[in-house]
Amino acid sequence: MGWTEFQPIRNEYNEQFKSIDEGLLKLLSERKTLTKGKRYFLPYEIMEEWAKKYKLDIPHISWLFYSVNNGSTPFRPDEPGELLTVIPIMKKSVVGDFEYVLTHSMQHKNASLITLEIKQLNEDVEAGHLLPQLILEIISPINYNVNRNGSRGGGGQTQVRFLVSLRLPEDLKGISFWRTFLMPHLWKVLQKE
Repeated sequence: MGWTEFQPIRNEYNEQFKSIDEGLLKLLSERKTLTKGKRYFLPYEIMEEWAKKYKLDIPHISWLFYSVNNGSTPFRPDEPGELLTVIPIMKKSVVGDFEYVLTHSMQHKNASLITLEIKQLNEDVEAGHLLPQLILEIISPINYNVNRNGSRGGGGQTQVRFLVSLRLPEDLKGISFWRTFLMPHLWKVLQKE
């Protein structure tokens, strides 16, 4: 048999897996009902504890809970729509050998596009191509849906764009931006004052 021939993937699914999977779905449904559409993300210390206890990687735990929370927000536009205005954010933080700057929000008719620029500070170390595994959370009285919407870069620099729906207000007072890494020990808060 050649490598290009298609065959079904071996699947040894059984009643034991079915029971566990149904239990997971039941718990996810209970959690979704309890949150009433709000996003709840567990603290890093708990992820560290559970990573050791259950022999899991912190990035996997973080991704799982991000996915669970992301399922709570129902609306995601197909496209941002017409560009209306641009709001400067300019919030900077440094974590390890990297600088992170939330530069601006492009305000479109259906959504906002927020840009995060990442720059390697230690030019003596070759970073190669940066693949930032991070999440942007927006903390405010309104529940925003935030999804990654592309990235580009090279040579120790990269830019990540996030699609935010509903569209952000023109006045960002009272809104905080949290950049959460899916890697251990690299959490930082960027707040709009």
